[in-house]
Amino acid sequence: MMRRFDSKSDQNTRSLLQKAIRRGAFDVAELAVIRLIQNEEISWLRSRLAVIAFEECWGMVGGLEFAGAEDNLIQQYRSLASSSKDKNAAGLGSLAYELSKGQQSVLSKGDPQDRHIKLMAEAIKRPMDFWRWIKNIDIGEDNKNLIIKAELGYKLAGWPWDKAFAQAAAYLSVAGELPETSISNRNGGLEFPYWVAIDKHTSSGKRALIKCAEKFGIDKVSLGWVQFYLESAKCEGLKDCYWWDREKEWRLSCEGFSLSQAAVVWADVSEYVIELVSVSELKMIESLSSSFLAYKALMNQQGKLI
Repeated sequence: MMRRFDSKSDQNTRSLLQKAIRRGAFDVAELAVIRLIQNEEISWLRSRLAVIAFEECWGMVGGLEFAGAEDNLIQQYRSLASSSKDKNAAGLGSLAYELSKGQQSVLSKGDPQDRHIKLMAEAIKRPMDFWRWIKNIDIGEDNKNLIIKAELGYKLAGWPWDKAFAQAAAYLSVAGELPETSISNRNGGLEFPYWVAIDKHTSSGKRALIKCAEKFGIDKVSLGWVQFYLESAKCEGLKDCYWWDREKEWRLSCEGFSLSQAAVVWADVSEYVIELVSVSELKMIESLSSSFLAYKALMNQQGKLI
């Protein structure tokens, strides 16, 4: 789905933040957070912290502080970027959200796993009942803490599918074990493809996709999903994720593609997309650099080293 844009927000940097977290580029994620702080988007950073955790590494939600100070927010986003990824909450939440809207095709006939999608679809329709039920389950302290933070993150989330990710994270925490999280010190910042931030979630990326779709004769919505799964959603250290793989295959099939067919399409069109967003990419990199220098000067004035 193409999102509405807030004209006051830095769309490209917001998008960059999540792409950097997915790819483990913690230095790039830090630059993005600093840029957004300089752009007075700290409220968005606080509310988005939970959503990104639900979507990329839901097992870490219990340790987050959503009302943290600026330096604490920077560190928490770095930690999300450094951690291994688990996208099962995003996968299950997406499938359940679609079922709650009447999309029966998300179900696989005779698959016993469908019961989880059905239960979560009902949870989306009846959120108060869901949170009341799940908070009364007798579980360990780590799970309880995650559920508390998940409910808070649910309230902070704005989009309905983001709220579905929060509910899915809470549900997965009682339906099975919390995923083990490993931390990587390998940072892909030097080779980071900044252009990936300029996708269907930004106005400049949306325009580029429309031009590309017209050139290659592809439906623009379908191309947006191909770009998302084949490029925007790439993750470093991604664990095997049943629900994420299932959601990805279902979504692409709705657009008429298998995963292998989508890969062929993206290989054909990606160079043209990169060309179309190159100017926006350079401007974004320049803004990141200038914001970092301004932030560094401010910290030095305050006697803090970064």
